[in-house]
Parts: sequence; structure tokens; C-alpha cells
Amino acid sequence: MLRKTLLIGTPSRRALTPLIGLLTLVAALLVTASPAHADVAPFELRPLVPAGADYQDRLKAEVDHWTLGKMADAGLDKEDADATPPPGGWDDLSKPWPRGQGLVSRTAGKLFMEYTDVDTGAVSTSSCSGNVVTSANRSVVLTAAHCLRVHTPLDIGFGNVVATNMVFVPGFDGTNLPRDPAGTRLPGRDIAPYGVWGVTRQWITRTWSQSADWLLGRDMAAVLVDNPDDPRPIGAVTGGQQVAFDQPQNRTGHLFGYPTINERNYYRPGNVPTALQRTFDGRSLMVTQGTARSDPVYYNDVMAGAQSPGCSGGALLQNFDPATGTGVQVGVFSRYDDPAQIIGLLGWVQGPNMSATHLGAEEQAVYEAAQAAGVA
Repeated sequence: MLRKTLLIGTPSRRALTPLIGLLTLVAALLVTASPAHADVAPFELRPLVPAGADYQDRLKAEVDHWTLGKMADAGLDKEDADATPPPGGWDDLSKPWPRGQGLVSRTAGKLFMEYTDVDTGAVSTSSCSGNVVTSANRSVVLTAAHCLRVHTPLDIGFGNVVATNMVFVPGFDGTNLPRDPAGTRLPGRDIAPYGVWGVTRQWITRTWSQSADWLLGRDMAAVLVDNPDDPRPIGAVTGGQQVAFDQPQNRTGHLFGYPTINERNYYRPGNVPTALQRTFDGRSLMVTQGTARSDPVYYNDVMAGAQSPGCSGGALLQNFDPATGTGVQVGVFSRYDDPAQIIGLLGWVQGPNMSATHLGAEEQAVYEAAQAAGVA
């Protein structure tokens, strides 16, 4: 099978066609500002580790698949270069979160995914971000739906792919992750301080199951995780951030993620003035701070920010206390909005504005299904 790297986040500008522009315009006219939908029932994708007598063996195989080499290939930038701050230093548009500071340094983490193309069988890899939230089963991680499933119109852009292997690394620290590690070594506590957790079950919103793209689908997912080497649920190991739905918008927010891909980094050298230029390497948790305004078309939270693909699925927290690293999750990062967009037209084009799916009725249904379920 063909192996390639899938750059999850937003479609490239080359993928845009007049047809897609027309489809997006139609979507903008159809989508209303209300978060309510006629059917908000969540959709469960096929379990990655099904229940059964061989559950523990399959869970261990899923986790052990992710050697240092596979993590480096899927989760680090392709420039073989470390992140570089703007000339004046990191700012509120994006800056590293201090390692080990507060709850968010444990609940925020990096997802590593292997995808299979539904039509061709081709295999690809990528990485996203996620966050552990409080839940009845203490096993729920929130992320973006496009990190699990994407089917762009007419297979333009990402085509038709679904995750077939996925792990979550809370508190991921890539400082000591070699770019080209030899052998089949697995990550140690320096890279995965709270272990590597296999994704067992996964839910997406009803609209994303019907339109697995950024036109009509609500881009949010919840996954359950389990660790073959630790009998405790992840919430007992890392703790969890509070989560809330239909919260007031136009508030100060902190958005956390692991930006990785620089070819679609709006703030890369040559694309913006020198004072704003910066690059990312996928090694570190970054935070963007600012006022998140309401997008009345897609019911998203949009804020000025300088992160890049790889931070998809990262948590948007309100009422965040930097001293304790605690807040209330009200959204998940979804895409980049172009500053020239008109009522959402071509709102999925990369740009300096970061757009997070605001957690509403559909997203609450996804969360409730996940927290009520067993990990297998």
C-alpha cells in the first residue's frame, strides 16, 4: 500500500475550485446561526479496539504500533528544523506553554493517527491535538471530527479517509523525540510522561457524519482512551478540564494545541511581515490568547491567532487561570478563517484567524454518548 503523510487541518488553496466556492456559498446560505438541529443524535464510528476476548491484546498492539519513528514521521514538521519565534519573541498570537505548569499541561495532549483511504486503501499518517475533560467514565478526550474522518466533496482536497489506528499522548513533550530514530523503540516518560493511550471508541456529530467536511458538518468529536499498562482511567492519571455547552460567546479565550505544519502556516517566513514570522515543529504545547468573537454563520468562536495545522482539535478554554492551568472547555479548534471571508464564504481557507467549533447541542450529544459508554 502507498504510505504518505496526510496534512490534516485545512485544504490547500490548490484544492479550491469554482465548484467548491459555489458549494460553500450554498452552505453559507443554508446554515443558520442557531446551534440547534433537527437531529443531534451522535454518530459512532467503528470502534478501533472492539470489545472481546482479545481486547487487551488489540489495545496493546494499537499502542505499540507507535514507535518513536512513527511518531516523528506523523507528528514533527518536515523542515527538520526547530520552532522559531518572531524576532521580538513569542506573543499572545502563539507562545509555548511552560512544561508541567498547571492542569492543562496534563490534560492537553497530542493525537497520532494512521488513516486508510476508503476508496483506494492507501495509508497515511498525521497528528492532531486533544484534551481530557471531566466525564462519568473519566475516559473522554475531545478533539476535532476531521481528525477522525474526512470526505471532501468530489474527493477534492483530502479525499475520503478514516482513522484506523489512533493514540493519545497527554502532556506530550517532543523535546527528546529524535527526527530519525533507529529501530523500533517505544516512547519513554520523557516524551509521554503520562503514558500512551489507545483510542478505543469514537463519536462524531450527526452533521459531520452526513457531511464530513467544513461545509455543513459540525467539526467536533469525542473519543474514549485506555492504557494497556495502567488499569486506571485517564482522568485518574491526568485529571480533566471542566466542559460546558452553549456558553456565552465573545469572551476571552485560551486555545491550546501542538502546531506542526509550516507549509500551511500563515505566519511562515515570506508570508507575513518579518515582525510576525514564526515556525513550529510539533514538539511543544502552544497557547493563543485573545477575545473569541462569534461567527454567526457557523456558530464558531473566531480569534486572532498564529498556530498551524497540528493544533486541530485543541481545546478552547474560557475562565482560564494561568496559575493553576484550569478553565472550562467551550470549543475545539477546527480551521483557519480567511480575513476576507464574507458571512463564512470560503471560511475554510487558511488565514490568521483561528476558528473553533463552539460546543452546542450537537456537541453535547456527542459528549454525553461518550461519557456514558464503556471504553470497549
